Amino acid sequence: MELDLQSCARLLNSVNSNQSLPNGKQLHLVFLKRGILNSALTIANRLLQMYTRCGQMADAELLFDEMSERNCFTWNTMIEGYMKWGKINNSLDLFRLMPSKNEFSWNVVILGLVKAEELGVARRLLSEMPRKNEVVWNGLIHGYAKMGFPGVALCLFKEFIDWDFRETGGASHIDSFVLATALGACADTRSVDLGKQIHARIIVDEVEVDSVLASSLVNMYGKGGDLDNASYILNRMQNPDNFSLSALISTYSNCGRMDDARKIFNLITDPCVVLWNSMISGYVSCNEVLEALLLFEEMHREGVIGDSSTLASVLNACASAHALKNCLQVHVYGFKLGLLDDLVVASALIDTYAKCGCPDEASKVFNELKTHDTILLNSVITIYFNCNRIEDARHYLSQCPTRA
Repeated sequence: MELDLQSCARLLNSVNSNQSLPNGKQLHLVFLKRGILNSALTIANRLLQMYTRCGQMADAELLFDEMSERNCFTWNTMIEGYMKWGKINNSLDLFRLMPSKNEFSWNVVILGLVKAEELGVARRLLSEMPRKNEVVWNGLIHGYAKMGFPGVALCLFKEFIDWDFRETGGASHIDSFVLATALGACADTRSVDLGKQIHARIIVDEVEVDSVLASSLVNMYGKGGDLDNASYILNRMQNPDNFSLSALISTYSNCGRMDDARKIFNLITDPCVVLWNSMISGYVSCNEVLEALLLFEEMHREGVIGDSSTLASVLNACASAHALKNCLQVHVYGFKLGLLDDLVVASALIDTYAKCGCPDEASKVFNELKTHDTILLNSVITIYFNCNRIEDARHYLSQCPTRA
């Protein structure tokens, strides 16, 4: 009885988990008995794909080594499988051995390296890539921005623009995703001039400004201190998101324009915790600590649950106002939320107790922490020195080798 190879291929494609893998292995045995694998490359490739899809890379390796014929699909399946299951070196070794690489091969390896945070290796491979494409440029730019290297991301973006001009004369439309990424990097590096150039490119290319791109523009102009452009774009957005609103509120706060920041905040019907945090933090940075504490109380009444950023900002307000009663309330609130082991919150709490003249309470917070760092230990030592309690300071100083 002859096997219907197309039906077999469909069956192999349906095997996508270890639960259904035994069915695929039974088909593998049938193919071996019939001698099909050496004569039907498509079936062998589907079988290889099945093993890599299910994470059975040892079985995939055996099959790959036994295949008398291989094509680009064969090699790419193995390379992609190694990348997917975290075997980066195996993937790179096989990629280097691949006799004829196609665009998919380069894409899989470079984007896989970006995902694995091997950005340096990915960038070197990009420079070796004979025919670059927008996919790898976008992936690498986004990877560097996501990993906290906005300056490198912008350098790559400029290289990408140069490459695009050489390849197409600048006629191609740049993907909105990479434009948003580049604008985010401009915001992080305060590169407003470059951000304006990107904005001009968006207008010239008639790129559709969706909510993500609009938010990135507001954030870039906001962090760069260009309130007019930030406000203009925000006003043109039909449904501005919390990210954009937070950026503009923070910008007004940084400029000391808390009344304008509050006007934006008051327009929002149901502000999320990020927006509450932006306002509270803004009041604290502008030394309007009473307003910060009142807003925190309002946030609590509205039933919005705070996070570590909320507590750190409110505690800074308590420290500035020497408001011990408020500090105690925030301490209880943080305990209920399980946030006291957060080192940022703990540091703010210790500092607040110290400024409110309660060094023993500060010490108690420190001693109850599961983990410590040098900054916290130094804070406690300094607190006791400032109170002329030298022996207590020495006690904590003696713990330096074990504590940090």
